Amino acid sequence: MLDVSNFLRRYVLKSSVLLSVLFFSSEFFAQSKPGEFDAELYSQLVRQSNVQFANLIKSKTVLTDHKGWKKPIDKAFGKLSKNSGNPPFPLVYKIVKEPSFNAFAMAGGQFCIHSGALDSLDDIIKQKEADAAQKLDYHRERYIAGVLSHELAHFYNKHVFNSVKKFYALKDEPAGKAFLENSKFSQDQELDADQTGLFLLDKAGYGGDFMLVTLQTLNEVEQSYKEALAASKADKTRPELIGSHYFSSHPSPNERLSRLKTDKQELYSFLAKMEKTFDDIQLGRNLEDARSNLEDGLKKFPENTYLSKALAVCMHKIWMATASNEELKLKPVLDMPSFRDTMVFPPDKSKRAVMRIVPGNEAAYNRALKTYRDVITKTDDPYFLSNYAVLLSYSADEKDLDVAVNLANQAFQAEGTVSLANNLGVVLFWTDKREEAKELFNRLSVSIDQKIRTLAAQSGNNAQIAQYLRTIGQSTAQKQQVDPDYIYENFTPILNIALVESYSSVDAKSKGLATYYLSNYDSTSGWAKVLAKIHSIELTNPTPANEVNAFKVGGVGPGDKLEDLLKNWGKPTRIKTDKKSGLEYFEYDSKETAFILDMGTVVQVNVVGDASPGLGQGITVGSSKPAAEKLLGSKFRKQGDYHDYYEKGKAFVKYNKHGKIDLLVVQ
Repeated sequence: MLDVSNFLRRYVLKSSVLLSVLFFSSEFFAQSKPGEFDAELYSQLVRQSNVQFANLIKSKTVLTDHKGWKKPIDKAFGKLSKNSGNPPFPLVYKIVKEPSFNAFAMAGGQFCIHSGALDSLDDIIKQKEADAAQKLDYHRERYIAGVLSHELAHFYNKHVFNSVKKFYALKDEPAGKAFLENSKFSQDQELDADQTGLFLLDKAGYGGDFMLVTLQTLNEVEQSYKEALAASKADKTRPELIGSHYFSSHPSPNERLSRLKTDKQELYSFLAKMEKTFDDIQLGRNLEDARSNLEDGLKKFPENTYLSKALAVCMHKIWMATASNEELKLKPVLDMPSFRDTMVFPPDKSKRAVMRIVPGNEAAYNRALKTYRDVITKTDDPYFLSNYAVLLSYSADEKDLDVAVNLANQAFQAEGTVSLANNLGVVLFWTDKREEAKELFNRLSVSIDQKIRTLAAQSGNNAQIAQYLRTIGQSTAQKQQVDPDYIYENFTPILNIALVESYSSVDAKSKGLATYYLSNYDSTSGWAKVLAKIHSIELTNPTPANEVNAFKVGGVGPGDKLEDLLKNWGKPTRIKTDKKSGLEYFEYDSKETAFILDMGTVVQVNVVGDASPGLGQGITVGSSKPAAEKLLGSKFRKQGDYHDYYEKGKAFVKYNKHGKIDLLVVQ
């Protein structure tokens, strides 16, 4: 999505620059071979890569050398490329002043190496090599080869190009499915780059041990990051930081290390399995497999509290899956952290219960309860206590109910987060303290809703806030593809107050709350359907992501690919590259239209003259406002001189004083 605030300044073409030049027919290009489209796309990616690399270098502190590293880098690059079996190409790389351990390749064959990666390798060399001081360049060349071989593999295997092709193939799929499949594809590419990198190291005479060093270093960096997130609780409150195999474009270092034949391959395979197992429990999928994996893990580490806690939460979710949302009544937040290596290898080595029936399968419930009780005395983790309190609150045993309330209160007092407060409300509801639950949910909901409204109001002038809100929406959509009942944790109190009021009385007040929640927070989850069913509210099917930008000009619109454009419009009069963004303008002078492409995909169409075919039945420059709104819908927001139409798609229109279209932009 382009930035609306400056899209006119950056992307709109002026009709004064349009020239009459020979227009090649689409029929000519329809006869072209598929390989020609691949060549066109690859050429575009290379051009954009050149621009993006130039812009990147301008925005960074580039070092001509870093502590004498340039010479060994040159030698390693030279040996790897010379012995690769690939045609020679001019190597372009820059060392940039960045503290992180990172290096990357771009589609055009440019490489970037962070100074932090070089410093980390120096530290490893000093620790591992007895003659480091005497033969520093010798060791540097071999250690950096492990990094460069992986990045060269990305370039030789055309991974950027293949990613764009994969994106094309999935562009008509639902957004969540496409995201997950693209993530898996990216992970496969990383593993492919590791294997190709090993081959390059071997052919150059270095040996594969240096790839192992690179991945072990990456693993140390990732584990430190996870520990920092867990310590700050950021992984519980910021959805974009929740680590997951399913939503990452890179496989974990443990997964990558498990593919290399070393004496620790079995250990890395176990750690990688635990990472996926914890992710599965977080997302409520493959729970029986997760249970089996954890039971096997506890045979290896029988006293491990983290694995025991994870097993308890797993059993909890297995039981919950046997009950319907209608039976569960309210939505709890079951905390489940991401797996960290240190979980295995620590750094320091009344009548409330009368006639109550447990929802779902009671045997599964009792198994979950027993698993919690086996570990509950070994931990003071407030989130785990809160999980246990929620499970206890469904119990048919009177004495469990007071314990549930006390534990939920203790957890909330220890850390007053939204999820712990929400779970306290769930426990109060199920222990017949329903007015207290209602009051708590109401306070939480009002506070959260006010914050979200404030953020929404500020988002128009603050790109960071706008991005944060988009991240919540994107994260929720992705997770709902895996778990249809997923709801962003901080929004659960708003759902639950609507549910509590609805269970109390189906009236205008509770329906109003339900409608507000469904209109503003969630209309797609399984819980949304429960709420809608209570009030007989008909939920509209969400518009698939590929249909949001439905407007097309001459058969091509945002979301279509370069191949579609060439088939329908033929070759452009000219192609211009924006020096700042790398976006490319395909200008068609005789049709007074321009298409803007990013990575082989159309992101915007500019209609600047009445010779353009325009939208629908010829809505183009010169068309009247009533005719335009018949197609675009009547709902719009003012953006300076432009009408931002959003009801049926995304289009910006500038009208002249006579109510005629002066300019039409489709996004």
